[in-house]
Amino acid sequence: MKITAVHVDTLELTMEEPFVIASSAMAYGPCDLVRVETDEGITGIGEACPAYEFTGETLWSAADVIGEYLGPAVLGRDPFDLEAIHHVWDRELYTVGNQAAKAAVEMALWDIQGKALGKPLCELIGGRARPALQEVVAFGWDEPEALAADTRAMKALGIHIFKIKVGDTPERDEQRVAAVRETAGPDARITVDANQGWWDAKTAVRGIKLLEKHGIEFAEQPVRMDDLEAARFVRAHVDVPIALDESVRGPREALACAKAEACDMFVVKLMKTGGILNALKVNAIAEAAGITVMVGNMGESSVAMSAHFHVNIALANAVHGDADLPWRPGALEFDIGRGIEQQVVEGISWIDVPKGPGLGIELIEENVERQRVERRW
Repeated sequence: MKITAVHVDTLELTMEEPFVIASSAMAYGPCDLVRVETDEGITGIGEACPAYEFTGETLWSAADVIGEYLGPAVLGRDPFDLEAIHHVWDRELYTVGNQAAKAAVEMALWDIQGKALGKPLCELIGGRARPALQEVVAFGWDEPEALAADTRAMKALGIHIFKIKVGDTPERDEQRVAAVRETAGPDARITVDANQGWWDAKTAVRGIKLLEKHGIEFAEQPVRMDDLEAARFVRAHVDVPIALDESVRGPREALACAKAEACDMFVVKLMKTGGILNALKVNAIAEAAGITVMVGNMGESSVAMSAHFHVNIALANAVHGDADLPWRPGALEFDIGRGIEQQVVEGISWIDVPKGPGLGIELIEENVERQRVERRW
């Protein structure tokens, strides 16, 4: 089988509500939708969700890199030769960074592999380590009263795991977390993510100590992503585990974090690692160092979210996961794919990966068309 063409559509996915975190405010979801064609008539799909504050990419830069470098480099190649393709991208084209762009093309190649073999993606990377994923909802910065109302609404849908964006003043963060805890009840699971917002170690320690009494399971990225000494200091001075997200962009950064003893958990996202192959390498480093992983996401559509869920299902070391659905209230208004399965069992919402081959996602072409955008500056 040979790759014959690579196509990119640039989309802006409409969000029902802006999503505000410490490092940015997102009013729409940037999406580079990739389609890779082969000489055997199999087409794979992938998605880049570039975010300049995480990967240094934009909707347009990712499309340019795919169209000018990554795409042409895979033409005529076998879509199963992922290691060789990454070697070409990284060592012959010197496409340093551009992780979301690489993830999108690589995702489409995995989709082709699954379709060619008649196997869902999770079976290509180790099979199932767990039967399903418990649904999670992430809350951005908002007023405590609004967060309490959102918590009630999500509880009614069977959601009992809440991720709260913090990184504001520690006192304001405590008000948000307290509102969710009071509404969610003592049995709900709550985590917090500062997205580097507390910045320095002493502020982070103060913030986490204020939140510890509300029963948070762990605190994510409390300090600057490039300050591992600060992360190590925070970890040594609080009683909850520390997870690093922005700090863990790929295997090299994962190794540095492990050597620095800077965290208890890595947050693995395909848009940061440059695809599934590197995500598996990050997980291998984590396991060797006695570090767990959480498979996260960047708020993508069902296309890339399916890939994240497949990875989450397959990794026994993934003890936590951001299993949030793109069609929930406040998320995407027009999802571009269908296939992810969700059901409520005994009051708990569970998510399963599509049963079809590859990603198992069918594109909703009318939603692709209605959200396509042309270049603007």
